[in-house]
Amino acid sequence: MKNRHNHIWMIALAALAICIFATPQVQAHFPWLLLEDGNISPGRPLSWVIGWGHRFPLAGFMDGEELEEVLIMGPGGTQKMKDLSGIQMKSPSSLTKEGAYVIAAKKKSTFYTKTTEGYKRQPKKGLKNVLSSSLSHAYMKAIANVGDAGGKVDTVVGHDLEIVLLANPANLRPGDYLPIKVLFKGKPFKTDFLATYGGFSTEHNVFAYAASTGKDGMGKIRILAPGSWLIKVSYKIPYSDPEMCDTESFLADCTFEIQ
Repeated sequence: MKNRHNHIWMIALAALAICIFATPQVQAHFPWLLLEDGNISPGRPLSWVIGWGHRFPLAGFMDGEELEEVLIMGPGGTQKMKDLSGIQMKSPSSLTKEGAYVIAAKKKSTFYTKTTEGYKRQPKKGLKNVLSSSLSHAYMKAIANVGDAGGKVDTVVGHDLEIVLLANPANLRPGDYLPIKVLFKGKPFKTDFLATYGGFSTEHNVFAYAASTGKDGMGKIRILAPGSWLIKVSYKIPYSDPEMCDTESFLADCTFEIQ
């Protein structure tokens, strides 16, 4: 299992060596955090890249400058990253305290307006031949474990749309169920969600699992295979000023590893 994950990470680094982030900021793309290793020994830093596209775990890459905030939350408290530049990112210091960590990132909110001439990163007001317009918010989380201590990973970050894992993936194996809770504006949210794992498909927007949460925001996924996993949820509402934009979209995802 570890060799398989390392293989994925080496492919990601090879891709970084031959390409520069130049993917158009198309509305349907979404970002996620891909850790080099989600289970590390004490005294090591965490490393990750920001995936970007339609195909998990490898598609395009997003530069950290597109992010508004990155938090590392764990037994030692919360660290807020100051340097968000670059494609490959690393925790500011080595993690010495054993336990579970949640890495939480927020992308800068952006207007995307589709016209007959392509996409514009601005509201639709003043533009001609507008087909659609949206204000996009995207939130990412990743779960990591340092040492053998494990611990709770149900930290609520406070993102507008958020996936909260109610069990530590380090304790789960294929065939087990992972309980989750989805929150919107801090309240339990009834919605559909998707999940997939690395190697399930090379096609765009193809997921291994689909389910729903109840009125209490609670849901669960069955772990089908070892490897890198992603859970994704999205939601749209009408924008408050229809002259500026049509819809406001929210996306949240969470990545983790299953041994």
